[in-house]
Amino acid sequence: MLKKLIAVIATLWGATGLVAGVVLGVYMHRQINHPFYFLLPFVVLGALGLVPASLILLLLRPGTWKKRLAVVAAYAAVITLAIGGPAAWRNYYETPRNGGPYLVWSDDPKTTVTVCWTAEQSAPARVEYAAEGSSEWKATDSGATHYPKVKLAALLPGTKYRYRIPALGGQEYPFQTAPAAPEDFSFAVYGDNRHAGGFSWHSSVIREMQHQDVQAHFRFVLNSGDIVERPGKGHGWQWATFLRDITPLAASRPYEVSLGNHESGGDPEPFAEYFDYGHPEHWRVFDYAGVHFIMLSTEDNLDPGSPQFSWMEQALDNKPADTRFTVVTMHKPMLTHDPRERYNEPGRRGQLEPLFAAKGVDIVFAGHVHSYEHHHLPSFEHVITGGGGVLLWAKPVPGPETVKTETVWHFCAVDVKGKTMSVRALRTDGSVIDAFEVQSKK
Repeated sequence: MLKKLIAVIATLWGATGLVAGVVLGVYMHRQINHPFYFLLPFVVLGALGLVPASLILLLLRPGTWKKRLAVVAAYAAVITLAIGGPAAWRNYYETPRNGGPYLVWSDDPKTTVTVCWTAEQSAPARVEYAAEGSSEWKATDSGATHYPKVKLAALLPGTKYRYRIPALGGQEYPFQTAPAAPEDFSFAVYGDNRHAGGFSWHSSVIREMQHQDVQAHFRFVLNSGDIVERPGKGHGWQWATFLRDITPLAASRPYEVSLGNHESGGDPEPFAEYFDYGHPEHWRVFDYAGVHFIMLSTEDNLDPGSPQFSWMEQALDNKPADTRFTVVTMHKPMLTHDPRERYNEPGRRGQLEPLFAAKGVDIVFAGHVHSYEHHHLPSFEHVITGGGGVLLWAKPVPGPETVKTETVWHFCAVDVKGKTMSVRALRTDGSVIDAFEVQSKK
């Protein structure tokens, strides 16, 4: 009688897990129309119901103690693998694997580029490079480290080069320096590609970016932050995965990141280990073909009177005479209509909007909110492009400034032609979410 009661309870437990998984899966799929959002709760809740229920039912069946022991051992092995496998994966990547290369700017984009990669063995780093069509190779060396960053200097503006890294096998990659004068060009911008719970669709965003690059020829990529889930120990695998994803693009053009809240911190700071932007602060400015780019850090003090705010005022004032547009990137947005109130920080908007309006900012790109939001403000456009691959969950609602909002994985392709900047927000299948133009104020 007791066995029958236990069998009934186990059966009900298993069935309850499956039903709960279906119900929650249907609900989540209605919120985010993607198969993953049904499968995740269905598999997790179903397993929580079926695994213990099936084990109990098997142990209740007639048989020898050896058969029962074998069943328990099989279940224990599966559970151990499910728990220990990810732990072993994380441990494997605590020492950097060979990854990259990827390019950044740590100085003037017209005459320099910095080649970065990760190395399993800490050894002196060498980069060999030559102008396109030239057989004369030059070399630049740096000290031994697991995180080589080699700056190539004294390059010619608007010139195509190629480079190779002997330590990584010597494959050749192209790159191009910034032009000396304004010209038409394109770039890509997106953010929030981190792994949440081990899941990310970053690679699908990158694949579509590569597809668009065939025609657009993006000169560089901007990321508004949150590139990994956590910065420090136990998360080396996320940095390795991130580098694997971006290398097809970043090996041949600079990849610039605004510090996000998920990769900030750590000792030593992983962000500084992987990136060299020319100085220890997390904010910087660069000029490219008549466009003034200011990359801010919302993880550092940005209040009036702070070092970053004072620097920003100077950077906004010190524009080259041929500047056509001013672009600002930062991780946390100035405004959002995400239903989670903590994501909306009106104080930041109150401090930055008047300054940006007075200094002629044309567009702001931010992230943090896992969706696309386009807000039209009186003096400039404000775009949240936080669908770079991270799990999607909240749906911002239209507000008084909203032009378009959609919760979907995406990136923005930006074309600068003359005194017109065209922005297209693209889903991973290449379809257009939103498209608009910004006219130069000059």
